[in-house]
Amino acid sequence: MAADAGFIAESGGASTASVSTAESTRSARAVVLFRLIEGPVSPQAIGTDTPISTGRAHRALTELHKRDLVELLVPEEATDGPIFGVTARGEKAAFYIEQQGKT
Repeated sequence: MAADAGFIAESGGASTASVSTAESTRSARAVVLFRLIEGPVSPQAIGTDTPISTGRAHRALTELHKRDLVELLVPEEATDGPIFGVTARGEKAAFYIEQQGKT
């Protein structure tokens, strides 16, 4: 659980030259995960509903999907796709992050 939360919060081992990019990637993963807690959504909707771009949302979703924190509910080929949802593992990671923020 802590490892998943750490992945969401980590900067990716970036050099100081790319700290702002790393911070925005970290922020994007957190924004996307917490948006998915509200319900399934597409990268386009995340781009509309949040301060991150559709492209950044898609990259964050891909990273989270590789870690089994989110799942693809509707494939990209579908008219409304892709649509992602949070997994039980993702919910646990989000809860862990929330609890860490309250301490």
